[in-house]
Amino acid sequence: MDIVHISIVFPIFVPKQLTITIMKRTWVPKNINDVLFPVEVRPVLYVDNNGHTKFIPQNKAIVDSRTSYTFAVVSRSYRLITNREAYEIADYIIRGVFPGLTLKDFVVFNIYMPKTKGSCRVDLIRPHTFENPFGDETEQWTPFVRITNSYNKTFLLKYEIGFCRWICLNGVIFGQKGVTVAFNHTEITKKDLDEIIEKAIKQIGNIRNLWSAFEKKLKRLKDITIPESLALAMFCKAFGIVIKDEKKLKPNQIESLGIKAKQIVRISKDYFNELGNNAYAIFNVLTDFASFPEGTTNFNNYVHSYQRKVGDWVDDLIKEYDKEGYSHYKYIGEDAMNTAFILEALIKREKES
Repeated sequence: MDIVHISIVFPIFVPKQLTITIMKRTWVPKNINDVLFPVEVRPVLYVDNNGHTKFIPQNKAIVDSRTSYTFAVVSRSYRLITNREAYEIADYIIRGVFPGLTLKDFVVFNIYMPKTKGSCRVDLIRPHTFENPFGDETEQWTPFVRITNSYNKTFLLKYEIGFCRWICLNGVIFGQKGVTVAFNHTEITKKDLDEIIEKAIKQIGNIRNLWSAFEKKLKRLKDITIPESLALAMFCKAFGIVIKDEKKLKPNQIESLGIKAKQIVRISKDYFNELGNNAYAIFNVLTDFASFPEGTTNFNNYVHSYQRKVGDWVDDLIKEYDKEGYSHYKYIGEDAMNTAFILEALIKREKES
């Protein structure tokens, strides 16, 4: 299979002045150029016993052109897809899913990239309200496209559709089957690429269809009554946080859990006051934590998985709530309830000390 270099070359659009301040959070579009540093393929060399430099023909190295840092050694069949190409390919996805829009209509909402720069996630968002669920103009939601790419073989090239609540800048990955477009880093022709994207867009469908399914979930959540007192327990349930024996926890674990618990208690007051005693309020508590987690080092590595957990929790809660004999305590489970009690006691002790 011949390798075709994909070079769509769209202009890099970064608005000069666009600042949004909501609920004490200020958001300014990120600069896409932060992830567009030059990367190249180099031969893998070694020195034999006679001191001669030779190369290994079955492998090649993915290298940062500026620093010569090697991200990974890969096979010859590996197809390097740069972050620039990944960003430009997003235009195909946007044109197919968002009728009448192109990449130029979106800005960079967020960038998640470790210090090594071996992988990255980029959220593209159109800075306008897309829909108002419940017919409430204060409830402003808009979709985003998350691009995932890597040079160190940790991730496929992937595109996912999510939704963001403007009022608090919470993002959540929409978990419905068929909203992901993924590519292996292998040799790929332009024809292969077009066919993969066309098939994926058909599976994803129009953004209106995705929103309709998502909005139904939001309405279901708003109809499920849940008191604020169960917010911390629901948090433990959604994120699988279990403390069997507090005495076995290390000091740094206690500190991290305490910070998380205080964040949940603090933001729960705001969301329940605003939205009432329902699962939609807890949903916003969970997405707030997922998007802005405290007590977590290198949180950029966790945001994606945290948001995924919230999406899974929504589907799970709705499914279980419809079953006969449902109760919140039964759903949360003994482990999560006990963990919430321990965290509440931890917060109380800290206040008294």
